[in-house]
Amino acid sequence: MKEKIIKLIDLKSIITILMAITLVVGFFTNRIEADVFIPFATMTFTFYFTKKKNDEKGSEQ
Repeated sequence: MKEKIIKLIDLKSIITILMAITLVVGFFTNRIEADVFIPFATMTFTFYFTKKKNDEKGSEQ
């Protein structure tokens, strides 16, 4: 359990999560338009989940 929490507190994870929260809040408060929100949100979430998947593959080898 502690290992999972330590991995979650990785700097890249924190930045990715903050970016996602900022994008969502900005979108719902009408400060970010949909044509800007969709590409940034896609890039952010793709990076986060791809990084996690690659980290898991790297630890198996």
